[in-house]
Amino acid sequence: MNTVSHRLLTALVLTIMVVLTQSHHFMTLYHFPPAAFAVMYLGGFFLKRLSWFVYLSCVVAFIDSLTISLGAAAGAYFSWSYLFMFPAYALLWFAGLWANQQSNHGVMKSGVMTLISFFSIALAEMIASGSFYLLKTPNPHSVSGLIQYYTTWAYQSVESFLFWALPIMTIYYVVKVAAVFIKGGSHQDLMQR
Repeated sequence: MNTVSHRLLTALVLTIMVVLTQSHHFMTLYHFPPAAFAVMYLGGFFLKRLSWFVYLSCVVAFIDSLTISLGAAAGAYFSWSYLFMFPAYALLWFAGLWANQQSNHGVMKSGVMTLISFFSIALAEMIASGSFYLLKTPNPHSVSGLIQYYTTWAYQSVESFLFWALPIMTIYYVVKVAAVFIKGGSHQDLMQR
């Protein structure tokens, strides 16, 4: 498959992840956790181009608006704070892009850099939680209130991010290592002939 086919297939898989999971906030026995944050990170890693970021952001916003307008997300509504989700998504996109750029430094180092880039979820959630806390909750606001709000949502965001991103990135690196061993093995076979 060529690069365009790979990117289209990747975009399709990421779109399906969003469509199937974005209608709820939490993982339950009947629902996978929402994949939007992980999709943005994975999109940056695998798709790279900002046009794909715009596309996936539009898909997430469309699914969110559809879910909220149909009443499927109990108690959810749009406010100005929702606009801050896009900088949070962009941060995750660029973290994934950065992790991909580290992949030229060997499998072990790029794997470690990918794990380091996973900490972007904490900052992305701070942007999301901070905006929702400041713009949706009644005054007075306090640092302790922001921290409490953040820790309430951060756990769930990190959990859902790792649920999706960690296995996918692990599979990616296992395949990459296997390819190196296969290529190295066939190279040795050629050298012995």
